[in-house]
Amino acid sequence: MSISALLDGLHKRSVRLRFDGDRLRWFAPVGVVTEADLSALRDHKAEVLAILREAESDQIEERAAILQFDAYLSRREAERRARYEQHNGGNAA
Repeated sequence: MSISALLDGLHKRSVRLRFDGDRLRWFAPVGVVTEADLSALRDHKAEVLAILREAESDQIEERAAILQFDAYLSRREAERRARYEQHNGGNAA
């Protein structure tokens, strides 16, 4: 199974993947994640972590650009706030 097929299948079943350092975490309704899913995630952990990190970086960059433009912030401050929002699940004060 390809990584994109694995991630697509998990997404369609409402499985959310997150990373915490080098740990891969998943959140899903009870009984949705199978042993085959867990085995595939273990086998492709490094690749999945790289994809999640890249996606987070892209989200932070996009949010920083919006903050820089809409809130008239310096790029440095906009990136700081975007990282804060990403990791704390909401708007920065």
